[in-house]
Amino acid sequence: MKARPAVRRSIVAGFAALASLSGCSHKKPQDSESTSKTALASPHTWPLYGLNAAHDARYKDAGGKAVQWVFHVPGAVPKGMKKAAIKKTYVSITAVRDLVGIPIGAAVADGTVYVPDDNGFVYALDASNGHMRWKFNALNQIMTTPLVAGTGANKLVYVGGGNSTFSYTQAIKFGHKGAQVVRGTDVNGIYALHAATGKLAWVYHTKGEDMPTPAIVGGTLVFGNGDGHIYGLDAATGQFKWRVGIKSFVSMSSATVYHNIVIMGGTHPSAFYAVNAKTGKLVWHIAPKGVFSSSMGDCAPAQAQGIVVTQFEQKAKGHRRAKSVEMALDAKTGTVLWQTTLGTGKVPPRNKDAVPMIVGGTIYTGSPVTASAYAVDLKSGKVLWHTPLKVKMKAAPSVSGSHVIFPVGNGAIFVVNRKTGKLESKYMTHHGGFGPQNGVVIGQTYLIGSNFGWMYALPIKTLLGGAKSS
Repeated sequence: MKARPAVRRSIVAGFAALASLSGCSHKKPQDSESTSKTALASPHTWPLYGLNAAHDARYKDAGGKAVQWVFHVPGAVPKGMKKAAIKKTYVSITAVRDLVGIPIGAAVADGTVYVPDDNGFVYALDASNGHMRWKFNALNQIMTTPLVAGTGANKLVYVGGGNSTFSYTQAIKFGHKGAQVVRGTDVNGIYALHAATGKLAWVYHTKGEDMPTPAIVGGTLVFGNGDGHIYGLDAATGQFKWRVGIKSFVSMSSATVYHNIVIMGGTHPSAFYAVNAKTGKLVWHIAPKGVFSSSMGDCAPAQAQGIVVTQFEQKAKGHRRAKSVEMALDAKTGTVLWQTTLGTGKVPPRNKDAVPMIVGGTIYTGSPVTASAYAVDLKSGKVLWHTPLKVKMKAAPSVSGSHVIFPVGNGAIFVVNRKTGKLESKYMTHHGGFGPQNGVVIGQTYLIGSNFGWMYALPIKTLLGGAKSS
C-alpha cells in the first residue's frame, strides 16, 4: 500500500532549528530539588511502554544506592497549592492535567530519565540528581512514553505529539452510524531525537494524534494513530514502511508485543487489533460486546507467556454505573481465554480503565470503577486477592521484592504485600495525582511523574515508611 503524503520532509530543517533552540544543558537548574549525587544504573534501551511487554518496568541496580529528587516542569502547579486556588487559577483540575501534567510513564536509559509532558516538551534529566540535560518542543501535547533505541551516536529517543481534541468536522461524524472519526488537531507526528543532545533526527507527520506509545520491533517503529490506521516506520530513518486501516482511532492504548506481533486497542469502534510488524498485515482483531465509552482504546495491554491482558468497562444497572472487566486473549490468535468481572461502581471520568502489569504468572492491576487493587491469576483469571484502597486508580502498578506499588488518583502511593494484598504503607506526594502513568523501579529507587507536572525519584524505603513528601 502506498503511503499518503504524510511525511513533510520540507519542514524538517525548521524543526531541527527549533530543537536546537529548545535543547539545552543545565548544571544546576531551578526546577529540580536533589538530595543525592549517587549514580543510578539503568537499561540501555527502552523499546515499549513499561519497558517490556509485561509492563514490568524494573531494572536491577546491583549494589547501587537509592536516590531522591524532585523535578517540576515550567508551569507546574506550585507546591502546596490548595484545590480551590488551583480551580480559580487553572479553571479546572482537568485543564491542569492537559496543560502541564506528566500523562504517562517516563523512560530511563543510560542514566537519563526521559519525561513526556502535556506542555509539549520532552525533558531529559540526569537520573542521579534530576538536573535537566535538554528539552525538546513537539508543539503539541506529548502523551507517549519516550522510547530509546540504537547505540552510540545513533541512539535515538522517540516521542509522539498529539491531543485528544476533535475538530468540528470530525465531531459531528459521531452522529452518523459507521462514520470514521479522526481525532487530533494542530501539529501531530512521531519525532526521533538524538539521545545525547535532544536535536531532531527526523519527524513523520500524521493526520491524527500520536498519543499512544509505539513499539519498536526488529528495527520497525509501530504506532496506532488517531486517523484509524496503524503505521510502520523504519526506526533509524523514519521512512514509511506500511500502514493498515482499522477504522478505530487509537487513544492511550500503548502497544505491547508478542514476537513480531504488535497488539493495541482502538475506539469507535471498540476493538482489539494485532498486526505483523514486518508486513503490516492484520493478524487478528476482536470486538467484544458491550464495551463502554473509550475504555478499550485507552488501556495499554500487557503480554506474558503468550497471553495478552487488557481491561475495559461495560454498562451496569443503575445511573452511571459500570462493570470493570479484565480480559485475557491468546496473543497468537486473538481467542478469548477468559473474562473476569472485578466489580461494579460509578463510571469513572475520561480514561475508563487501569493498566495491567504481569510478574511471575500473576496480573497486578487496579480499577477506577471499584477503587481497589487486584492480583489475578494469568492462566485462569481467578482473583487471588483484592484490596480496597478507596481511591480511583488507572496507573500500572510496580513490583519491588515482596511489595506491589500502586500510585492512585489523589497523589497517594500505596504499598501492599505481593502475596496477600495486605496494605503495608501509604505515602502522600501532595503534588498532583496519578492517571495512566506507570512507575519505574531502578534498584532501590521508584520514579514516577504526576498530573501536576512533578517528576519524583523516591527511595523504596521511603515509600515503605509511609513518610510524606516535603
